[in-house]
Amino acid sequence: MKDIKKVMQNFLEDYKENPEGWTFWTDKSGEFYNIYILKEDEGYFIKMDSIYTQNPLGTGTKISIDEDQLEKDLPSFGFRRFTEDELENFMYAVSESEDEEKKKVTKKMINKKMKERPYSPDDINKKELVMVGPYNRGYPFKKSFDEHEKIDKELRKKLRKKFRSKYPMYG
Repeated sequence: MKDIKKVMQNFLEDYKENPEGWTFWTDKSGEFYNIYILKEDEGYFIKMDSIYTQNPLGTGTKISIDEDQLEKDLPSFGFRRFTEDELENFMYAVSESEDEEKKKVTKKMINKKMKERPYSPDDINKKELVMVGPYNRGYPFKKSFDEHEKIDKELRKKLRKKFRSKYPMYG
């Protein structure tokens, strides 16, 4: 079990090595959020106090998984390049998302981009326009399993301890 910064650093190193095939999921369990960053037979399980703050308290670990534990056809997470026109069209379509036709156009654009190969951040020029995602909500596994529950319990215990240490008035 490691601090969230170290876990994310480890994930980024693995991602840079091969950016294809990763998927990113989040759900809420009790008072904390779970983050699952997964690829084939490995991944990272992170528990954090908030997904809405820039510097959340968190702890996590690398996990081994059996591919048959994962749902099929999970969306591919990663860094994707956009041209200025693509980004402008995308932002316009999102801002007009009440219109059913615009929703279809937006969904089509997103699906097209998600089919493109993700890039390593090292391969992206600082002047290029890039979006990262998708970030999915839900539980990416077919069902809960004993080892996952054990890890979840350990991460929760460690995060509560960190939280109480940083915010003693919350008991």
